[in-house]
Order: sequence, then structure tokens, then C-alpha cells
Amino acid sequence: MTKLHIASIAYELPDRYVLSNELDEKCQTPIGYAEEHIGIKSRYYFDKKTVLAGGAAAAQKAVEQAGLTWADIDCMVAASATKWQPIPCMAACIKKELGLNDLSFPCFDIDSTCLSFMVALDSLSWLVQGGKYKNVLIVSAEQPSGVLNWQQPKSACLFGDMAVAAVIGQSAQAKKVLFSSFSTHAKGADFARIKGGQLAKLSTYYTPENKADYLFDMNGRSIYKATAQVLPDIFARAFKETGLCWDDIAMVIPHQASPLAMTLMCKKLGIPLEKMMFTIQDYGNNVAASIPFAFAKATEQGKIKRGDKVMLLGTSAGLSIGVMLLEY
Repeated sequence: MTKLHIASIAYELPDRYVLSNELDEKCQTPIGYAEEHIGIKSRYYFDKKTVLAGGAAAAQKAVEQAGLTWADIDCMVAASATKWQPIPCMAACIKKELGLNDLSFPCFDIDSTCLSFMVALDSLSWLVQGGKYKNVLIVSAEQPSGVLNWQQPKSACLFGDMAVAAVIGQSAQAKKVLFSSFSTHAKGADFARIKGGQLAKLSTYYTPENKADYLFDMNGRSIYKATAQVLPDIFARAFKETGLCWDDIAMVIPHQASPLAMTLMCKKLGIPLEKMMFTIQDYGNNVAASIPFAFAKATEQGKIKRGDKVMLLGTSAGLSIGVMLLEY
């Protein structure tokens, strides 16, 4: 159990609004397919605005929302799967975008694909509690739209871009991480991947014929089946260790995997549907930004208030699974 004070969560919407009909056209599926069969109404893509600009804007909002200045931030972490370029780290690129050339606080990345924000939250809470850092800024800025395979409409239609930032830090009123569990099940390592672009298949090997290797590939059904086998035991352990039950949980903030998978998971795990936060229909699967964005929307809509107990739940490529229970 660690202390965790989430001082702020802020987001920046990408600049292009995309309706489901446009997704149908890109996938060459009948108009209405994305909404009827996948549950997708709309999403946002970075277009003229870059993902770096989005991440920087979300970061600025989070710092201001926390009542801080940049001089108060002593570490910035980019927690996302998206990379502006292979090196330097995404966090350094966002810091440069912000123009913070006179501040020397450290920047580094934490990448567990869709679970990156949760892993950062859990890991950095120990560093904050231990006194290493006082105020840490976590930025999840994602642009999956750039690597989608439009020949796979069931996965391509799911994703939307987003930038979210949160400040966590020390506080006399610090709440707690009541439970956290992260596990990786390598039998599912190939269920979601991009094979090309790094050492396994360098970008110099790219040809029009192997283009698909450099785009996102996902087997959503296999991910759901593997996750459904593991999660019941994790939930049982979470409630046993904390002594909590569903009545004690204000909201479940899940990774926005897909509308169907989220609904099926509610039924299998006994999660009251009214306690499940959905943003995917209108904003998409935002990779690592999904969970903090859904968290931000839940607070914005009054579904979560200070002192509430919240469950964060997600899966990521690997196959990795994460569950956290915390006091907000």
C-alpha cells in the first residue's frame, strides 16, 4: 500500500473530429458498419496539431489545474506507446515542445503500451512516497491513427488519438493505492503487435509488399479469452486483501478495449454496468491515454469525487493485465 495524491488530470482533444461514416469509407465497409457492428460513433485524430503539441497542452493544463508552476515539477514521465521518434524519449520531446529549456528536471518514458499510465502511476507512487520526487507529471499522448491497418476494420475503427496528463505528488491529505496487481502472460505476446520498425525488422527493410508488418495487428478475440481466464482470480484477491465489495467502489475506469469486450467483461466479472465508465463510442481506444482520459471525464461528469474508491482495470500488448484500487 502506498500513498498517492492525484492532484490533477487534464486532457487535450486532437484537432480533427471523425465520424463513423468516414471510418467506413477508409475501411471500404458499408456505411453504418462501424457504428452497428463495432459500436463506434466518432473519434478524434491529430492532424494539423501534432501529438507533441497535444501532450504539451495537456501537461500545461494539468500543472495549472494542480495549482502549480513548472518550477514545482521535479520529474516528467511519458507513459504511452506512441513515440515521436525512436530517440530521445517521448518525455524529452514533450519538454522541448513546452520550451522548458531552463529547467533541468529529469524526463523518461514508461512503456507498457495500453497499461503505461497505470504502471507509471503505481511505480511513481513509491518514488513520491519515498521522497525522491515531490511533484511528478505523467503524460500519455497517443496517436494510434498513424499506424492503423485499414484492411482490419474490426481493430482499425476502434482507435482514436488523445493526450492526457496528470500531476501526482506529496500531500498531507494523500490518499492510498489500496491494491495493485500487474502480470504478463507471454503466451499472448503476439496477440497485439507491430512487427516492423525496430530491430526485429528494421525500417530499412520496408517494402510496399510487407507494409502490413509496419502497421498495428491485433487478435482481439484471443486477448479477451486470455484476459477472461485471469481476471476473476485477480478480482477475488483484490477484494479479499482490501475487504471491499462492489458497493464500496464508486466507478470502474477500464482501458477502452472495445464496447463489446467491455460489456462482456462486466457480465463475466459481475461489475455493475452503471459503474463502468465508457468513452470508447465517442473517443475511441486511446491506448495508454484511455484510462486517464476516462478518469478525467468521470470526474468532469461528477461520477467520481474526492475520497471515492476507484478501480482501474486494463490489458496491454504482452499480454499484460493490470488492476488497481485507489482512493481519489
